[in-house]
Amino acid sequence: MRARRATSTAAILAALAVGNVINTRLDANSPLEPVAEPGGVGEVTHLTYGDVEVTDVRPAEYVASQLGDELASKAGGVYVLVTVTVTATREPTSFLAAYLEDSEGRQYRTSAKAGCAINVRSGTGVPAYAVFCFDVPPDALAGMRFQLSRGNLTFSTLAGDHLADVDLGIDGDDEASWHRTDAVYLAETTSREPIELEAVTLDEVAP
Repeated sequence: MRARRATSTAAILAALAVGNVINTRLDANSPLEPVAEPGGVGEVTHLTYGDVEVTDVRPAEYVASQLGDELASKAGGVYVLVTVTVTATREPTSFLAAYLEDSEGRQYRTSAKAGCAINVRSGTGVPAYAVFCFDVPPDALAGMRFQLSRGNLTFSTLAGDHLADVDLGIDGDDEASWHRTDAVYLAETTSREPIELEAVTLDEVAP
C-alpha cells in the first residue's frame, strides 16, 4: 500500500511539473487568440461581459467638427462611420479596443483626425452610445467587419478575451458606390442617449 501511495504521489507531482512547463511555454510563446463572437448590423452580440449592437454603418468623404470654426477632415480613402450601442452586463466596463478588419485580415484603428469616439464605457445594465470613424482604402470595403472588446488599444493585449466580430454587410456594389461618396457628417463621440448622425453642407473657405 505504501509503495502504491508513493507511486501515485510521484505521478501527481510529475504531472504538475509538466503542466507548469506547458503553461509557462504557452504564456510566453503562444498567446491565446481572442474569442470572436460573430454578429451582424442590427443584431445584439452577447459577450461574457456585455452586449454590443451595431445600429448603423455608412460612408463619408468628410467628417466635420462640432465646432463651426474648425475645418472638416477629409478621408484619405473612405470614412466608415459605425454607430454602436454597448451595455455592460456584469460590472461597469470600458470597451477600449475598436477596429475594422478587412477580408484580408488587415486591421484599421479609429481615425484620430476624424474626432469621433476612440472607446466607450458603460455602467452595469446602462446602455452607452458611440460613433467610431475609420479611414480605410476604397478597395478594402467589401467584407469589412467591426470588432469591439475590452482590453487595450494594442490588439495583442486581448489574448483569450471575448470580442464582438460584426459583419457590416458591405458587398462589392456598396464598395463601388461608397468610393464615390461625397457625404459629410458632424463628428460624434459618445453619449448616454442614442446618436443620430447629422448630415451637413460644407462652406468653402477663401484661400
